[in-house]
Amino acid sequence: MAHVMVSYKREDEPRVAVLVRALRANGLEVWWDQALPSGESWRANIQSALDQAGCVVVVWSHGSTGPDGGFVRDEATRALTRGILVPVAIDPVMPPLGFGEVQALDLKRWKGSAKDPFLLDLVGACRAKLDGEPTPPAKGPSVRLYRRLRAGAASLAVTGLLGALATNVGGLQNTLCTIPVGQPLVSDACGALSLGGRPDRDERIAWEARGKGSCADLRTFITRFPNGANRRLAADLLAAETVERAQTWSPAPRTARGYVRQSLATFASTDAAEADARTRAQADAATLCAPLDANQRLAGVDVTPLAYDCRPGLGGAQVCALDYSAICRIESRPLVERCG
Repeated sequence: MAHVMVSYKREDEPRVAVLVRALRANGLEVWWDQALPSGESWRANIQSALDQAGCVVVVWSHGSTGPDGGFVRDEATRALTRGILVPVAIDPVMPPLGFGEVQALDLKRWKGSAKDPFLLDLVGACRAKLDGEPTPPAKGPSVRLYRRLRAGAASLAVTGLLGALATNVGGLQNTLCTIPVGQPLVSDACGALSLGGRPDRDERIAWEARGKGSCADLRTFITRFPNGANRRLAADLLAAETVERAQTWSPAPRTARGYVRQSLATFASTDAAEADARTRAQADAATLCAPLDANQRLAGVDVTPLAYDCRPGLGGAQVCALDYSAICRIESRPLVERCG
């Protein structure tokens, strides 16, 4: 069975990845350039995928219709010539010159659902191209119109209720926003309408996701929601900040550079003199890497020789100096701030 190829601009990759997953969830075999084998010519692989495709979904966006979208438009031209082009629009853009007669399916408001009517229109168009059949009429626009009409009728029914909510008659906002049924959706809706002092959905999720006792998360929360429903509570928790030492030791390595002179003792060979220099460097590095205070401890030292300076001693014996670097495997108990 021929596959569906998706052509897109690289900057749209995160959004296109969601589209590819939705098409695959509907049973289509989809190829996009994320499937390219490493180490092989990407142009040759794309050409092969394009030649073997039974349907090419071209994603029109600000990037693909702009000056740098020539590669996407070239793939679209080849697909149009073969009669297997299915364009979709994910941004409010006009199709490039030469593609205006091919109606692009509207995915500008698509939220990623594999069962969304507009996505199912795309699935139907792809299957028609793969089977060599006419593209079926799109159902998404009529579904959207029906939903708008239904929402309009419902809005008339709740206009009076919204008026009472807006003025918080008899504490109605607090009562309705905190009812136990339908939470947290009801509270989120209140937050979106600035009712009852409730956070909206994004703020609620951010508040629940913050790390317990994390001052950094509270600062991030206040920056993101400066007028949020939980902003004052976050500020109060920050004001009660405490600082203490961590109970566990954490790696805190540092590097050092050292030098040991030629020893007073002499050695029969250069190898023996260099070994002696390394031994003395190990002991010297332990001094260089000494902990700075009681909240640090030395777990070990790794010495790397950089340059030996070996000279003959008395009677032809050897003595060596050594320039070395060391990794001090320090462990520490850092200061930890806690807020609530």
